[in-house]
Amino acid sequence: MKKIKNKIFAGVATLFIVIIILSVLGIVFINRIAQSSKGTIKDNYRSVEYATEMSKNLNFIYEYAIGKIYNKDKSLPASEVDNNKLKTSIKEFERNLYLESNNITEIGEAETAGAVQQNYKTFLAAINDIQNNKFTSGTDELNIVRSYFEATNENIYDVYKLNINAILKRNIVAENSAEQVTIYMAIVGSLSIILTLFFILKFPGKIVSPITELTNKIIAISERNYNQQLNITSNDEMGELARSFNVMVQRLKEYEETNLDKLLFEKKRMDAVVRNLQDAVMILDENRNIIMANDATLKLTGLKENDIISKYAPDIAAKNDLVRTMITNIMSSPYEDQPSDIQPIKIVCDGKEQFYSLETIAVDIKSSVNKDNLVGYILMLKNITRFQERDAAKTNLIATVSHELKTPLSSINLSLKLLEDNRIGAVNEEQKGIIKSIRQQSVRLSKFVNELLDFSQAETGNIKLKITSVKPEDIVELGVVALTMIMAEKNIQAETIMQPNLPSIRADLEKSVWVLVNILNNAIRYSSVNSRIIISVIQANGFVEFSIKDSGPGISEENSKKIFDKFVQVGDKKSAGTGLGLAIAKEFVQSQKGDIHVESKVGEGSTFSFTLPVADI
Repeated sequence: MKKIKNKIFAGVATLFIVIIILSVLGIVFINRIAQSSKGTIKDNYRSVEYATEMSKNLNFIYEYAIGKIYNKDKSLPASEVDNNKLKTSIKEFERNLYLESNNITEIGEAETAGAVQQNYKTFLAAINDIQNNKFTSGTDELNIVRSYFEATNENIYDVYKLNINAILKRNIVAENSAEQVTIYMAIVGSLSIILTLFFILKFPGKIVSPITELTNKIIAISERNYNQQLNITSNDEMGELARSFNVMVQRLKEYEETNLDKLLFEKKRMDAVVRNLQDAVMILDENRNIIMANDATLKLTGLKENDIISKYAPDIAAKNDLVRTMITNIMSSPYEDQPSDIQPIKIVCDGKEQFYSLETIAVDIKSSVNKDNLVGYILMLKNITRFQERDAAKTNLIATVSHELKTPLSSINLSLKLLEDNRIGAVNEEQKGIIKSIRQQSVRLSKFVNELLDFSQAETGNIKLKITSVKPEDIVELGVVALTMIMAEKNIQAETIMQPNLPSIRADLEKSVWVLVNILNNAIRYSSVNSRIIISVIQANGFVEFSIKDSGPGISEENSKKIFDKFVQVGDKKSAGTGLGLAIAKEFVQSQKGDIHVESKVGEGSTFSFTLPVADI
């Protein structure tokens, strides 16, 4: 059986062999070019350089001799030629002549170099004769020196010409070799390119084509198209994979056909269950087209099934207020579940006022390929009319009980005041302790009753606000003054940080001070003795934010999420309040178009903040 590994190895080996062949041929051809001019061309250039230097020095010596002759016959001024430079020129000429005699590369070059040496000696002897005044006539001297100079210079030129011609010949040979090498390399390179292109075009296809075909078949199967077969007949791993794939597809097809009826039955049963739910249910696909609406939904919306199924939900919402309310969440945040923590929806049905809570669920399929594949939405309207009625009854009961408790509490406080009056009669220390304990419990109960009354107002939506233009400094000042005595008992310092030039806010002064006092009172309660509370006020985004930071034990993340709920108590139960203060504070702040929140970590204290809108100028 041929292995895919062997095929890949064969392909890589082919490319490797092509590279080796190109490398070897390149080395051979380059070596051939090098051999065509090996060895001598460098020596030829040296001989040319030696000849050039000898000619230059010989010219200087000749000029010196001419100068001597003219000085002698024509009574010219004494020559200014430096005798030391003459010696240097003679020395340099003889050195270059020596180097040239030892750098013979061409036929006849040795004889020419010898002629240079011989004529040079004769020329130099004539120079010596001039210096020793052996000639009788200046004209004879000039002719003799000139003839020896020309003979020597001609021999030097012959050396120069021999080497220049040799260089030119070797250049021609090198050019011919280069042209041949270029032709050979072009032929070999073309063959290599053709072979490589053939390999690139054909070989990857042998490996990739089956994989591509397999991928396309798998995609088709994922779309529930099981009429797929791989036509791969090779004897390697791909052939084995194709046979296994074909068997798998056949079994999937059989399974699909076997279970199709069962799936259809289950779908009908689920449709029947959803249709008969008392809660209104509407199902949308990922494109927000309505694919199902049960009988309760049709009844509440007053629509018919044929009018909304397969229709785009926003188009239906344009003509139906209830549908518009139901799809508001998915239009603003399409990928998030929207639990119903908003106000209940009031709907008049069958002549009766009913309340519903809306819940939106984004349905997605989790997979390793697509981790967040949204497939649709479930919109549910839950009938909470009876719970709303019970809640209203509870609120009315709390308000009634709270109001009724105020009268006996007033009587108890009056009786305590009479007991403390010495005119009624003296009491002993033990009785004074009992009276003090009763008064503390009475104060606590009075505070609880007042909070219940405020809570009942918030629950029924009957919060009476006196909205005016209020300075933030007034709220802080009134709140701090109200708790000065309590802070003094624990020696707690209140540090106020006010942003300069704060604008006025639109708020109910009494309710806003109540919120600040409640939060500040909690901070004092949970802060240690000799600690510090920081009150800061800043302007941000059209609101003024009040922040109270304490150094208490802090609040866990879990408790921070529910601390503004009703009857929730956090921390030490002995020092905890009724659990209504922050809930009422939230209602008071939100009724004034503001917001309230907390930032806290266990062991690092807490920061409660609330905002109120800036007054219009």
